[in-house]
Amino acid sequence: MAPRVLIVTGSLLTADEPSLWSALGKQLGALRSGSGAWLDLQAKLDLGERLIGMRLERTSHRYRRASYRATVDRYLAPLEDLEGPELTEVALATLLDREGLEFDAATYAELYADPDRRAQLLDRNDVVFASSTLLRDLGEVTPMLAMLRRPGNKVVVGGALAGLLHRQWVDDVGADLLAVGYGELLVPALAAWIRSNFTELSPPLGGRLEVRGNMVVVHSGTPEGRSLDHLPTPDWGLAERYHRRRYRLVKYESVRGCPYRCEFCNYPFLFDDTRFRYRSAEQIDADWQVLEAGGAEYVSCLDSLFTMPRRRLKELCSRLVARHSRLKWICYARADDLADADTAQRMAEAGCVQVHIGIESGSQAVLDAMNKVVTVEANHQAVENCRRFGITSFATLIVGFPGSTLADEEATLAFLRASPPDLHYLAAFNTRFEGVPILSAERRAATGLVVQPAGRSGQPYWRHQTMSCTEVGSILREHSRAVRLERRSLDGGLFLANSLRFRPEDRAALLEFQRDAAVHHPWLAGAVGQLQRWIQGRLELDVERVLAEPSRVFTLDHGGSGVQGVPNAHP
Repeated sequence: MAPRVLIVTGSLLTADEPSLWSALGKQLGALRSGSGAWLDLQAKLDLGERLIGMRLERTSHRYRRASYRATVDRYLAPLEDLEGPELTEVALATLLDREGLEFDAATYAELYADPDRRAQLLDRNDVVFASSTLLRDLGEVTPMLAMLRRPGNKVVVGGALAGLLHRQWVDDVGADLLAVGYGELLVPALAAWIRSNFTELSPPLGGRLEVRGNMVVVHSGTPEGRSLDHLPTPDWGLAERYHRRRYRLVKYESVRGCPYRCEFCNYPFLFDDTRFRYRSAEQIDADWQVLEAGGAEYVSCLDSLFTMPRRRLKELCSRLVARHSRLKWICYARADDLADADTAQRMAEAGCVQVHIGIESGSQAVLDAMNKVVTVEANHQAVENCRRFGITSFATLIVGFPGSTLADEEATLAFLRASPPDLHYLAAFNTRFEGVPILSAERRAATGLVVQPAGRSGQPYWRHQTMSCTEVGSILREHSRAVRLERRSLDGGLFLANSLRFRPEDRAALLEFQRDAAVHHPWLAGAVGQLQRWIQGRLELDVERVLAEPSRVFTLDHGGSGVQGVPNAHP
């Protein structure tokens, strides 16, 4: 029989877990494989309280009589008509199809929930291509790979996490092969390996192999030049034929890397590459015409930064306007680009309906320490321009960055009060991946930053001269509650998934519902508060123990990258 490949993508936990016990079972598996779990558990409990409060509010008698009920019901209705596979799945399927290899596709959640289907798929496929892109750390990877192992099959792990943590991967994680870099360059080499019955593996031109015990690491190398126009475009028509359904929203990628070097960010180093590369405006427009002809209505651009190069953005918007494109699109953008009214207006006229902005802080001192190369004033103006031109704004903000003080964190809350985005996400400073600029030996020495080794925790422990990870939980909870009670901005953890339904005229109703969900269930707040105090005690003891042991404190200083914990919308 011809060899077959099972593509597995997705995250450990999903918004539509079949049961609480399913979610707890997966989380316990990750905790057993991970380390330093208390900080991560604290953050998840905080989000869990807000989710439960919102669900309780929707079942209350008050809600049935509430003036905002129709608006909230419409906004939070299931998005089945917009849900689709991850871009990683579509890209891998496209590449395998070009190589003449048959494939199946599933998510970790689907395989975990349905043992019979899992057994059927694993029995009829010779090799598993497991994506790590939406998995947060090796603690999540290990139990997911254990689920995929079968006698005689091969497991290949690729994706963003594989590239970011490949120096820490060892063969006991459960992979036969770790694929690092550009999938477009790797898949042809892997296809030849599969056709040889797994006996002959050669790296792509410019790539290399390394052997680590029973695991092989294959590096793709990097393309020549800055253009990505020559790379195959993922075929959403193929995905629709496989899944036997149409997708109104498709995901797209037009850049690799980033021209900026924010101290905390991993995007400049993804794909084992440090150079900023991109598709041309002409190529994007050609790809989008195909998508539009196929019935797509929305394009979600998963790029680190869609508004660069600025000349490309201007040309693309002109092309879309000139041909009267009906596509609506979502992208990541810098505040200083959106602070220019002409740019924001041009994007809106070309179909941009939502932007994700890394506001990060309301303190100029912290922004400078982050090397954001942006001003607080530009951040204010960016949010204002989005509202002015009808673009939904989603802002991410970081609490606890090295050097920040309580006064700086109050400045961030003041920013949300003065220029509230439509949606926001407050996240704790995170050191998940080694190699980002802030984790260099020089920057750690300058800030007094001490961190737990990354890799097996989604929230490694840390402390620096002005703050510790033991303090950020209470700051996040206080700021989040203030924003909800004051009806400033919608919580991204609760409302982002359905944000394509956001309309400016619904803002007041949604904010009122969010406030009610936060105040009408004091017993829930009391119970979670007690549990949080217990976790806080364990966290403080564990942080003291872990960061006091020299063998457990971060000492590595190689190139690589890291990223803050934002709800994933990237590949």
